[in-house]
Amino acid sequence: MSKKLISRRNFLKTTGFISAAGLLAACGGSSSSSTAVSSTAPASSAAAVAGTSVTKNNIKFGFLAPTLQTEFFIGIDDGLKEVAAQEGWTYTSVSFENDSGTAVTDIENMVTSGCNVILAMVSDNSCDDALKDAQDAGVIVMECGVETSVYDICINSDQYDIGTMISDMAGEWINKQLGGKANIVVYTTYQNQDMQNRGQGIQDRIKELCPDSTILEVVDIGKDVVGAGTTYTETMIQKHPDLNCILCYGDAAATEAVEAVKAAGMASDNFGIFACDGTESALKYIATNDVMRGTLKFGSVAERTRDCLYQYIDGEITSGTVVKFPISPVTAANVADYQ
Repeated sequence: MSKKLISRRNFLKTTGFISAAGLLAACGGSSSSSTAVSSTAPASSAAAVAGTSVTKNNIKFGFLAPTLQTEFFIGIDDGLKEVAAQEGWTYTSVSFENDSGTAVTDIENMVTSGCNVILAMVSDNSCDDALKDAQDAGVIVMECGVETSVYDICINSDQYDIGTMISDMAGEWINKQLGGKANIVVYTTYQNQDMQNRGQGIQDRIKELCPDSTILEVVDIGKDVVGAGTTYTETMIQKHPDLNCILCYGDAAATEAVEAVKAAGMASDNFGIFACDGTESALKYIATNDVMRGTLKFGSVAERTRDCLYQYIDGEITSGTVVKFPISPVTAANVADYQ
């Protein structure tokens, strides 16, 4: 994955952006929740990049999520709230509901209301100008899960590789349980390049590992849309009654697919669903041998975010840095280690 280094512009004109009065106000945004707590973090120097006055003692953190309706993003929000309380940050979270126009407005609102750190899980480059303006105002811009063109720190992993890891789990199961012959549907999303790469990784590796299997259909189910996994799985079961394996880009759709398969009476030892995110629901399904056979578990987003932010403030990492997530495959063989 290439690094895209974005320099800050005109920082000196905004040195005084985070005023004492501004620090007393919570970061703002639509559909948001906020928490203000007293500072317990140790004193530290300001971030090494000129023009920002962020220290460990004055962090006003804004989390911009594509949705706060799915388990994965709710978990990130809850984790960040916990870290904020521990570290003495002021914290707010905003859902832009996968709408780029809303995301731009939410970024602008966060900046004007005093956020000095924004973690943006945006889908594409449509927010670049708003994020650049935030940087120019002295805000530290972080991204997670998707790499666009504007960030100080990006926490991400090679999405193609994540796709291949999903298929590594599936391929082992197909070859052992089904003799290498499965009828597969792939759930992906074309909403952004990273997710396209993940979907392509799924397809390429499963073809390599299970050449006698058939990919019946590759379906763009949209990104993090509640109910999509149910609706599309019901349709796929009707179209392909011989379907016995679903490879999905994320757990939200995968866990819904589990219930749709069960409702259709197709759950058996010879049906497998594999995905990524390591949500509690997915882990429970795997532990009970309930059609869900494998997922990928990421390390804590909240803790990774805190650690990278503090390294940036201390000058240990520089603007444009990409930090990879630790990722662990979880199947029935090791799920007990993650519950």
